[in-house]
Amino acid sequence: MDAVAQGRAMELLGRFNDDLTRVFDQALGTQWAEIEEMLAISSIVSEPSVTTRRLAEITRMNRRAVSRMVARMSADGLVHRHPSNADKRAVVASLTDEGVQRTKVLEASIVEFFRVSAGIAMQISEGLGPIRAPRETPEPTDAMDLLGRVCEAGVALVRFMPDAANQGQLAARQRAALVQIVTAGGVRPNDLSPALGVSRAGVAYIVDQLCAKGFITRHRGAVPGDRRAVILTATDAGVQAVRAVMSGIEQQSETLADLFYEVAHWQPKARSV
Repeated sequence: MDAVAQGRAMELLGRFNDDLTRVFDQALGTQWAEIEEMLAISSIVSEPSVTTRRLAEITRMNRRAVSRMVARMSADGLVHRHPSNADKRAVVASLTDEGVQRTKVLEASIVEFFRVSAGIAMQISEGLGPIRAPRETPEPTDAMDLLGRVCEAGVALVRFMPDAANQGQLAARQRAALVQIVTAGGVRPNDLSPALGVSRAGVAYIVDQLCAKGFITRHRGAVPGDRRAVILTATDAGVQAVRAVMSGIEQQSETLADLFYEVAHWQPKARSV
């Protein structure tokens, strides 16, 4: 893949991820859910009584981070934590009654999301490289299972970011803003607001965080005729983080192409009676 193809793939993947995040937020009442959180929820739905140890393996997060995430889910009324019947040292995360109802709403929303996202999914698949061989129409599959595999792919791409970015705990909206700034070569803060779906105050906070972590800088006087205008540009560290994800897209292009081909042609699996 050349640089143009990488950039286009990242743009489309970003749009798909942003749309998926909004579906999660609307169904579960979260605010810009992290890809790891989305993967954890899909795993809890698909694997009843999943342990936090298993969630750490699936999400590639350390145990402490998983514990914090599950604690947030518990505080939101989605899950409850209890010792495993098989191993009292292990902690199990199970859906509460409210969690069951909210994830049913989520599943219905995901079904509709896959249907309306067929076009962008096919663009992603075709843009990731030439088709290696004629593909057969994918078998019908469960929406939450497919969701889990989509989220696993997203987690894998995030892990391509340098350690400095991961250790800096770039949240989802911060990553989205950084990608936009790098790919655009510099943007005004107000231009970020529509894409991120947050208020101007929210954008200001995201920009402050990215500046504090050394991924972007503010420049005044860069716009002719408007000395007060502020332009955001990425630092070397910011560019390196985004390029690492682009490299990850190229390395996983075949797998991603197959996955999004399946999304584009997805059909729900019939429920057993």
